Amino acid sequence: MKITKQILLIVVLIVTCHSASKAQSLDSLYQMAVEHNTTLKAIASEYEAILTKEDQVSQLPNPQIGVGVPVLRPETRLGPQVMMISASQMFPWFGTFDSKKAVILEMSKAKYEEISAVKLDLFYQIKSAYYQLVFLDQKRALYERSLENYTLMESTALAKVEAGEASIADVLRIQAKIDEYQSLIQQLENDKLSFAAQINQVTHRPLDQEIVTRETIGISLDNYDLDAFKSKISNHHPLIAKLDHQIEVSKNKVNVNQKMNQPTIGVGLDYGMINLRTDADPMNNGRDILTPKLMVSIPLYRKGYHAVNQEEELTQTALTFKKESLTDDMLSKIISYKSDYDNAALTLELIKKQEQKLESAYEVLVASYSADGKKIEELLTIQNELILLKLKAYQSELIMGLAVAKIERLTNY
Repeated sequence: MKITKQILLIVVLIVTCHSASKAQSLDSLYQMAVEHNTTLKAIASEYEAILTKEDQVSQLPNPQIGVGVPVLRPETRLGPQVMMISASQMFPWFGTFDSKKAVILEMSKAKYEEISAVKLDLFYQIKSAYYQLVFLDQKRALYERSLENYTLMESTALAKVEAGEASIADVLRIQAKIDEYQSLIQQLENDKLSFAAQINQVTHRPLDQEIVTRETIGISLDNYDLDAFKSKISNHHPLIAKLDHQIEVSKNKVNVNQKMNQPTIGVGLDYGMINLRTDADPMNNGRDILTPKLMVSIPLYRKGYHAVNQEEELTQTALTFKKESLTDDMLSKIISYKSDYDNAALTLELIKKQEQKLESAYEVLVASYSADGKKIEELLTIQNELILLKLKAYQSELIMGLAVAKIERLTNY
């Protein structure tokens, strides 16, 4: 008997160690999401694509080169002109390139903040699904303990039937409960597949890969300060920062528009090929023509310029209103999540008081049924009440944990 117990202990330790080795922490899942999530990779590629635009906007316009051969050759004093070649290069107004680069820089910063915002969403999706898995594991453990209790009750009921102190109907009712909880345990395993698939989708792994939890639900809400949250969100939340950079993009576009509506300066060179005169021999006979030139493009039509400025002003106003709306929306959600947390905490506190009383009553009824085989109805009722109460406690912890996760999604960055 002693050897058997030792073998069982070794088996339990091996299974426990194996489960612990397979268990995954939230931090490890977060890291997988950062490294492998396809949405993050797509935004990161968009960010890199924006950076490549810096070289595009700082490039001079292509030089223009033209070649002309007159069909009717014009005669000059030094001979007939047989070919004309011209080349010119235009230069934008001073500071135009810097203004365009500033636009690209702010666009890249806005995209980078989008990466941070998506990370917050992905981390919440992982934590939410992870907490659901922890909750299902808690339910499974509860159902398994209930099965053990019903199995003990079944053994007691069978003994009472053999002794003529109980009805076979008691045994059947207990066995029906055993069947019910065996089915519930199987349903829990099916439910876990859905939440595991959510985590695997975020971390870009096979959707049917098992997730083994090793953490409890975090229900502690420390340092709740709505004013501090408002300041933090207004100044540091990635979505708000993204809007700030978009406002700067719009302002820099106005600067670019101003630069683009300044004169454009160009330099050029015209070359004319002259053949020798055969009917005379003047000084410098056949000398070619070389003409340097300076060009200025003057923006006379400014209707489009004013329209662009007006468009950007309206864009900045819209983005400012959007910032205020988004901040208020986040604060409103935080208040709602805090309310959910407080209500669940009150429920949990009440459950703990009720649980102690019900467990005492359950022990009394078990002892009574073991003694005389009576009050099976009350025993089954209170056992079911205990299960529902414990389940409600787990649900309250889940609500509290999800409320904390939702608040952290808006404030933890």
